[in-house]
Amino acid sequence: MTTLQTVGCPECHAPAEILDRFVLESTDGPIEHATVQCSERHHFTLAVERLDSGPPARRNAAPRRAPSG
Repeated sequence: MTTLQTVGCPECHAPAEILDRFVLESTDGPIEHATVQCSERHHFTLAVERLDSGPPARRNAAPRRAPSG
């Protein structure tokens, strides 16, 4: 069973799903990478250390008000 993992899109900050994780060798040693695709269909492969920890709230979203009464 696989668990759905989401992060913030590097381009638009919409929720993005991690599609694949893998390790690539570098001169500094192995670096873990991930392929992600967001709800806006942006597609990226980048180092895991550069991923947002979770999908942030939309920047243009109005603040929520507490219910009155």
